[in-house]
Amino acid sequence: MSLLEVGNLAAGYGRLQVLWNVSLTVEPKQIVALVGANGAGKTTLLRAISGMIPARSGSISLGGREIAGASIEAIVDLGIAHVPEGRRLFSGLTVRENLLLGGWRRRNRDLAQVLELFPVLGDRLGQVASTLSGGEQQMCAIGRGLMSKPELLMIDELSLGLAPKLVDEIVARLPDIARSGTAVLLVEQDIDAALSVSEQAYVLETGRISKSGRSSALLADPTIQESYLGVKAT
Repeated sequence: MSLLEVGNLAAGYGRLQVLWNVSLTVEPKQIVALVGANGAGKTTLLRAISGMIPARSGSISLGGREIAGASIEAIVDLGIAHVPEGRRLFSGLTVRENLLLGGWRRRNRDLAQVLELFPVLGDRLGQVASTLSGGEQQMCAIGRGLMSKPELLMIDELSLGLAPKLVDEIVARLPDIARSGTAVLLVEQDIDAALSVSEQAYVLETGRISKSGRSSALLADPTIQESYLGVKAT
């Protein structure tokens, strides 16, 4: 049984339908990339999975349990954490306070795993989140998501506004997160980074899955290289 199964999902906002018959799976401890251009519907898909917007049709299940229509709080309790685009930290609170809020529904809130993954946060625990660098804010946002001890961590646009060196540094931690027992669904415009770190990948175009398969195979696909990496087929 897959950890996450999305089947023929349709979703949108008001009269605007954004997703059409989207299906994907994430296995336990797996890193899966969801890639595509701006406006393809990647953020909408994550919002539907985490309960921020309703599914119009189709199914979303976690560990075989249907979660479409469940509340955001119930979905968090079942094991999904969502790191939104733009990080969305509580800017007036300290790093420690932001992290602890991520685990507020858990009785045992242990910072050790987060600080092991991102040691720089250990030196910033008393610092107000708004004064962190962009990279440190992203680390804090991911750490906040991990504080709920999720089975699945969804990260929306990890690289947004960050220098390539910082992106590489944060992406390099994702396999550690997966090995620790938390699968990762990574939404990312940086196709090279996403396909290099993930095992499986899906390409979303105008609300529909256009390609899927092993990430290494998609990275070598001439149409992907030309469309997203700027590499002309020869």
